[in-house]
Formats: sequence, C-alpha cells, structure tokens
Amino acid sequence: MPPVEDTTLELRDYLRVLQRRKWIIIVTVLICALGAFAMTFRQAPVYSTNASVLLQTSTASSSLIPSQAQDPTSSDRIRANEIQIMGGPQVRAEVAKTLGREPESASFTPQEGSDVVDIGVTSTNAKRAAATANAYAKTYIKVRRDLTVSDLQESAKQVEDRIVNLDFQIGLLTGAVNAKPEQTPIQQASDPDRLALSRLASRRDSFAQTYNDLVFGEDLAKHSGATVLAPAGVPGAPQNHSPLTNVLAGIVIGLVLGIALAFLREYLDDRVKTKEDLETASGQTVIGLIPELPDWKNREATQLIAIAQPRSAAAEAYRAVRTSVEFLALDQPIGSLQVTSAMAGEGKTTTLANLAITFARVGQRVIVLCCDLRRPRVHEFFGMSNRVGFTSMLLGDAPANEAIQAVRGDLPIGLVASGPLAPNPAELLASKRAVSVIEELDSQCDLLLIDSPPVLPVTDAQVISGLVDGVLLVSNSGTSNKRDVRRAVELLHQVDAPLIGSILNNVHSKDEAVYTYGDNRYYLDAQQPTEPERRNGRRGKRGAPAKAAR
Repeated sequence: MPPVEDTTLELRDYLRVLQRRKWIIIVTVLICALGAFAMTFRQAPVYSTNASVLLQTSTASSSLIPSQAQDPTSSDRIRANEIQIMGGPQVRAEVAKTLGREPESASFTPQEGSDVVDIGVTSTNAKRAAATANAYAKTYIKVRRDLTVSDLQESAKQVEDRIVNLDFQIGLLTGAVNAKPEQTPIQQASDPDRLALSRLASRRDSFAQTYNDLVFGEDLAKHSGATVLAPAGVPGAPQNHSPLTNVLAGIVIGLVLGIALAFLREYLDDRVKTKEDLETASGQTVIGLIPELPDWKNREATQLIAIAQPRSAAAEAYRAVRTSVEFLALDQPIGSLQVTSAMAGEGKTTTLANLAITFARVGQRVIVLCCDLRRPRVHEFFGMSNRVGFTSMLLGDAPANEAIQAVRGDLPIGLVASGPLAPNPAELLASKRAVSVIEELDSQCDLLLIDSPPVLPVTDAQVISGLVDGVLLVSNSGTSNKRDVRRAVELLHQVDAPLIGSILNNVHSKDEAVYTYGDNRYYLDAQQPTEPERRNGRRGKRGAPAKAAR
C-alpha cells in the first residue's frame, strides 16, 4: 500500500516551522516596526483634551416645573437625556456661532458613579481642541439654563392664567353674596355661594404661592445649574506621536503577521527539506542524510567524496548508509540494490557512486551496473568509457568479462556502463535477456549496485525494481517535491518493489542536528551508528530461492 501522510502536528512541528521560516518573521517584524516609526513622523499630529461638566439633575427649580415633578425619572435616565442635549444640534449650532467655524466632533462620556460628564475633543490643532471642548461645556450650560428658565416662565404663565381665572370667578361669587339679604351666622355657614367662594379663595392662595415659587425658581435658575468642573487644557504633545509606543505596536503586529505568513508559506511549500518531510511523504525510513556536496550537479566537476575527502561529513554519512543497509540485510540478505529517485537531478547517481566506494572499502566485491539507458552518467564518476556495457551484453556483443571494467586496483569495484544507447530501453529492461544478464552479474559480486532512471518520467525504474533485492529512493533537500515523492512510492508499491529506505541529499547542517568531533561531523538522525571500517567481507548473500523467484 502507498504511504498515508500523517497530518498530526505536535508542538515541535510548529517550533520547527518557526525556526525554518524565521527570516520571514524577522523581515516582517522589521518592516512593520520601521513602518510604524516612519508613520509616527509622517502623519499629522492629533491632540486630545477633555472638559468636565458637573450636571445638576435635582435642582429646586426643576422640581417646580409641573412636567418634571410629575415624571419621577431616574438619575441615569436624566444623565442620558442631558448627554443627548450636549450633542444635539442646538448646542452644536451655538458652538459654531461662538467659535466662528464648524466645530470638531466631540464625545460625551459619563463618569461612573457621579453626575460628571467628560467632553472629549480631538483635533490636529492643540488650541482648537481645547477651545472646542470648553465651548461645548459653556454652551451646554447656557442652553440648558435657558431651557430651564423658559420652562419655569411657561409654567408661571400657566399658573398666572389660572389665578386670573380664579379672580374672575371670585368676583362673580362675591357680587352674588353681597346681593343677598342679611343672613344669620347659621344661614351664612350653609350658604352654597359662600362655601364656593371660600374654596375658590383657598385655591387662589395655593396658585399664588406656586406662582411666587416659580418666579423665585426662575431667578434661581438664571444663576445656577450645571457647572464646568474642569475646563479643557491645551495638550502639550500629540497623542499619536509616541515613537516607542508606535514601534512596539508595529513589532506586535509584525510578529503576528510574520507568524501567519510563515505558516502560510510552509503550507504552500511542497518541497522536501528535512528528514521528517521525506519520511512523511515516502512512508519510508530515512537511512541517510547526506550533507551538501560541492558542485554535485556539475557534470565536469564530478568527484567521489568517499575517496577525495574520506574524513568529511559526507563520507561519514555514506558510511552510515552502508551500515544501515548491512543491518537491514541481517534478516533478508541484499545482493542487489537499486538506487533511484522520483525525478531527475536529485543526486541518485552521486549517491550510488559513493556508496560503491564505501562498500568496497570494507572488502565487499561491488559491481556498479548502469541501467540508465537514456541519460547515463555513472561511468563519468569513475572516469571510464561507455563504449561497451549493459546494452552490449543484452545484444550479445560482449561477454561479462569484457563489459566489466575495473575501477581501481586497490578497491574491488567493477563497472558495467550502460553501453551504446538503445532506441527501446523499457523493452530491453523487461526482456528475459535483461534478467539473465543481471543474475549473471549478481553472481560475480557481493553487492550489485544498479543505477536506474527516475521513477516518474519513465517506467524503467519500475521494471528494474522487480529484479533486485532492495530499492533506495533518493531525494534532494530543497528541490524534491513531496507530491512527486508520494507518487513515486505509489508507483513502486504497485509493482511490489522492495523499498528498504530513503536517502536525503544536500542536507543543510542548520536543518538537522550535527555533532562535530575533530574534523568529522556525525549526523544524529542516521538510523544506525556507523561502524569501524572492517575487512571481513559482507555479512551474507541472498540465497538461490531469491534468484529463482526472479
């Protein structure tokens, strides 16, 4: 079955993303911080100030107004009504007249647990902000005082009209009483006109007292009411010109935005970069992490690191792969090993050539077979000719002893190049003759290393995978695509290819943990510890039944 990608994320996965994308976060934070700093001095200054007004929600004069006396409104509601008056069109119009210009917008905020209202004004001019706030406060007091006086005068006018009406009625009843003949005190006490006259006189006295109170309240209202508790002062510094505050805000915004961009970039980035990426995409154990090699893609600069720099980190990494393969061969002997990749340019040939040197150094007889009949290159690593090779053996033009070229006298390595290019590589590899030639070469060595074309462009690698004991899938850090890796593994599983692991090339030391010891570097993520080089030959050879099965 093809591998199923595990999408479960742990905290270390998130931390790894942040570490890998740290430059996105750093650059975003710097841009936002510098932008905030620049905007601090480029934008117009904004000044803000407040004037505080103490409301009079329960004055003696207001209790004299019948409409107010009959409406027992709570103090919260009265405060809300007063705020509506402050921000109403009448007050704003009066403020505009006072200032001689259209005033800035004002905010009205009641202080909790008191009858104080703060009038806030924001402007690009400090003096205008203070003048507007104070104008709102004074204008509200004047308008509110005029409204109160007007209400008291209206109420006094209504009471005065009632008194005039009562005086008229009293005059009529007085005339009627005086026209009657003399009555005894008992008769006077029961006379209806006299009783009505008495009641009217009593009501007139009551209205007269109310009228006097309203007149007194009117005079009181002209000199009392709301007061300016604290006038607005001219602000000394703009509220938006605080470089430190703005830069800190920019850093916070940049950090949030940078983290979001980092995870978005990680989500959109389908490249294989780390061991975990390759294991997730392939579903195979990563048995080797090969560090960056100089000019490994340059056809004219091919070199065998295992020979040129045997004490380098790359050489040690290849030895780790060799040890891992030997441990895997304990249960199922591996006599032939195919090295392939999902796409071209991922370092499979470089890996195979260096593995050949590494296995030969421990005394194993190695034959390198180039089955890449389309773009052969492995012979270039060893400086050998491609005139005779695998296709020569397939066509019967050369026996094995002529096709196998000795690479070095001090190492038991033989090379079978691809030979003359054939027009039908897939058909040749699928032929019975190819099976016979591969078995013949396998019988003459301890390990047959086969270089094959990549899996996705052509079917050659799938055909070859049915003729070997193990397949290694090579990917390149930073260029290999997870989708391609998954598809390659899926195609190999469809033909029951014996995948034994994967190798990640071009690994940056910053992406994986590394120990340094002297001139050597040892990669912690290798699956098996490297063993000292030994000359005791390979641990085993696959048996006859395995050969017969092919």
